[in-house]
Amino acid sequence: MYLKDQKYMAALAGEGSLTRAARRLNLSQPALSKWLLDLEQEIGMPLVIRSRNGLVFTEAGQIYLEGCRECLEAALEIRRELDALSQKSKQSIILGGSPIRGAQAFAKIYSEFRRKYPDIDLQFVSDKNPVLKKMLSEGEITMSLLGAMETSLPNLEYLKFMDEELLVMLPKGHPLSYDYKTLPPNQPYPAMDLANLAGTPILTTASETSYGDMVLTLYRNAGLESNIIFRSNVIPLLYEMVLNGVGAAMIPDSYYNPEDGISVYSLSPRIVVYQGIGLRSGHPLSDAEEYLIHLVMNNWGSPYYMHQYADYYLEQRKLRIDAYEYNKI
Repeated sequence: MYLKDQKYMAALAGEGSLTRAARRLNLSQPALSKWLLDLEQEIGMPLVIRSRNGLVFTEAGQIYLEGCRECLEAALEIRRELDALSQKSKQSIILGGSPIRGAQAFAKIYSEFRRKYPDIDLQFVSDKNPVLKKMLSEGEITMSLLGAMETSLPNLEYLKFMDEELLVMLPKGHPLSYDYKTLPPNQPYPAMDLANLAGTPILTTASETSYGDMVLTLYRNAGLESNIIFRSNVIPLLYEMVLNGVGAAMIPDSYYNPEDGISVYSLSPRIVVYQGIGLRSGHPLSDAEEYLIHLVMNNWGSPYYMHQYADYYLEQRKLRIDAYEYNKI
């Protein structure tokens, strides 16, 4: 069994089609078909059957494929260990994030990470969302905490771990304020039309936040742009200003504490923003990097099903990257 045979068999299994496998291997389909025929003649039995639904591996093919995968995984593991050995003296992970929530998360997880990986230099870089995305795509940081309105980011992969609803938050004493204790338990917040904020001073996020431009458009469409008296990308500051009666603001629900006396409303339709971790496309994650992701999710209070999804996503991602790495062994 040659390394070439192992790669070709893995490609056939991964793609399920001679045409797609040939494209992945940078071969012509006739060349790949001839290789398969020669291999089957050498073994003395068919390995795959061509059907309308793609390639179906015979019992012999399944046995041969499993052997190929084991050999490839062993070769890849040797390569990883050698790479890790060469990088051991300079291994580091750089996590990006915002100066407030990102920095708070980093401070809480740092000691726990160091206990498990004392030889890895864990660093933190803070900046605005657009700058962090640029640093990530250019390889200046390993991964980054990012807020987003969608999970598809150019040149990046995005692992979502939290949904946050944007709520309109009104100060105590506002004409539309209410006592939260009068709300039915386990029911959605009441909805409002932004036009009802006519005459209310507006505090809003700066465009550097993941949803800043969208919020400004909503205010503009509601005829409220002239009501804006203050802008900041520091969300806790906006919340404190609402708490102190300065005006109304649109803020993620994770900041809301009913005991503060602030009244909140949903928009219709509801607007949800995401919190997650951005990764460079194709970047193989080490065990330490995967551990860091779960530490961040724990700190953020991600629900259990999000951890399950993260495990599934990272496993599928590893399979995709391994398939690519097989061709480089």
